Amino acid sequence: MRMVFFAAILAVTPAFAETFSSGAVGTGTSSNEPVPIAEGHIVMRTSASYSMFEVAAGHPLEGASGPCFGAVEIKGGAVSGGGNCVYDTASGDKAVMVWTATGLGADGALTGDWSVSGGSGAWSGASGGGTFSSLTNPETGKFVNTITGDITVE
Repeated sequence: MRMVFFAAILAVTPAFAETFSSGAVGTGTSSNEPVPIAEGHIVMRTSASYSMFEVAAGHPLEGASGPCFGAVEIKGGAVSGGGNCVYDTASGDKAVMVWTATGLGADGALTGDWSVSGGSGAWSGASGGGTFSSLTNPETGKFVNTITGDITVE
């Protein structure tokens, strides 16, 4: 009887969540395919592969890598579009992120917002979001994505 009571307490005890507020810098290679529409109007298919994230030790993106893909429209200086990223993490879980393009930085970086969409394991109940600024070298395809915001995992 005592064991059943203990098991019942464990079943209703909430998991402890931890929030990580430190920024991250993701690096990798990208392949962007612009489709010209008219003067000052293009649609660009984006595809990137993250090779690593520079984060504080213990951060949930430590050791993560994987693809991001989507589409961006630039029309008369306005930027819109978005996509998804799916990261394989060091713990063996998958993390899914959603990104939305909102502008271009003075340096040509694509800027916008991101949010956690879920995933497997610890990422299934994860939440969070923030901003990004991703700059790609068009000659090499190498990019650096500076990310700010919070990630909460259970």
